Amino acid sequence: MSNKPSTNRNFVFKNDTINISQDFNKDLDLKSIAEWIACGFFLGDKNFIMQKYGEKEKYTFESKWYYEPKSISFDDAVEEFAFLFEKIIHENTCEKNIILPLSGGLDSRTIAVALRNKENVTTYSYEFENGIAETKYAKKVSKVMGWSFHEFIIPKGYLWEKIEEIAKINSCQSDFVNPRQMAVIHKVAQFGDCIISGQWGDVLFDIPKIRESADVEEQAKYTFKKIVKPGGLELSKKLWEEWGYPGQFENILLERIYELLFQIKIDNPSRRILAFKSLHWAQRWANPNLKIFSAHSELIVPYYDDRICDFICKIPDEFLKDRKIQIQYIKSMVPSLAKIPWQVYDLNLYKFKYFNNLYFFRRVYRFLFRKIKENLFASSIVVQRNWEIQFLGEENIKHLEDWILKNNKLKNIVSEKLTKKFYNRFLNQNQNFYSHPISMLLTLSVWCNKFWKKK
Repeated sequence: MSNKPSTNRNFVFKNDTINISQDFNKDLDLKSIAEWIACGFFLGDKNFIMQKYGEKEKYTFESKWYYEPKSISFDDAVEEFAFLFEKIIHENTCEKNIILPLSGGLDSRTIAVALRNKENVTTYSYEFENGIAETKYAKKVSKVMGWSFHEFIIPKGYLWEKIEEIAKINSCQSDFVNPRQMAVIHKVAQFGDCIISGQWGDVLFDIPKIRESADVEEQAKYTFKKIVKPGGLELSKKLWEEWGYPGQFENILLERIYELLFQIKIDNPSRRILAFKSLHWAQRWANPNLKIFSAHSELIVPYYDDRICDFICKIPDEFLKDRKIQIQYIKSMVPSLAKIPWQVYDLNLYKFKYFNNLYFFRRVYRFLFRKIKENLFASSIVVQRNWEIQFLGEENIKHLEDWILKNNKLKNIVSEKLTKKFYNRFLNQNQNFYSHPISMLLTLSVWCNKFWKKK
């Protein structure tokens, strides 16, 4: 049997590993930029400019997804997944020194299970400076597996020294605030020959919670709420008016999402939305920042493999709900890993289902304790979000203002008055709400500076 990995990928385009050529002499596509600001990523093959994204590389968002559930028991489904997943990982990592990013979630833990018989694995994890203790979960996983472990602290304001490098890698397709890996990638890449990412496991191994009878209109409204950021929508609506376009932007964006969903020929509402996410969210939001890995090391994304995607298309909805297959795989193959808490619940895989009843009062106590500490000691406020470590504090503010308030190229697209209005709202109103439009203005400003060949 050949151990040569498959190079074909028909379900998720490989723009996480290949460069997309773009002609920045083309005219701006302001309508698509409005969508990009609202969602945080482009839809379909839209771009900053009047050129289809990836047209030379034959980029496609034509759906290969389908839903044909087969008659299979849950145990057999878990066994089939185990065989496929481990085969894919073995084919791609044979005779290589493996780098495995670990988190408190299930996707990297599932990969760890598949690597259980390998010794040439180096793991790492990171958490924010003054942030939630995220690395403790990863450290426990690595210890159980007997692998070496590296712990990193993501320092406050690391972005400003890396911002032009990130722009070169992701072409400003998605924002700069979320890819924390940029802070450590130069060190991490030295640990081995290839990096295995758990990207997209959480999407494929769960089911969107929407009514089984939902029509496409209801599906569009559901998807709109999932992908559109309220603060980004507010800025896009103002830009739509400023640019003089007719109609209500919110309705136009909803209609656009409806049309893209309608193109996916799957009757099952949950599976149509899953396909939409994989064709647009994965390809246009997640993949550009995965290139931070592939720009520095060989990148392996097992959940993107056609065999896993095809498996998903044939598994009944009931088995994919609530991460059942991954959880059972971990429990059955390495029970000791199942005893480590799942970060989102801070309970292990045997107890997390009691999160909302038996452990409710523990949650309330921890929440109140944290709030009391934050109110009594300002210095003890825990960093929980990516933007907090980039946009808060005197030094961060200086860099942010240099980019969004002093870049004349940006002013040719977004009026200085509008930028200042949203920046002041970020400073003085709901920072979490307005952090997204500020992040998108920052990304647009860097794009203008680095790529736009203004006529």
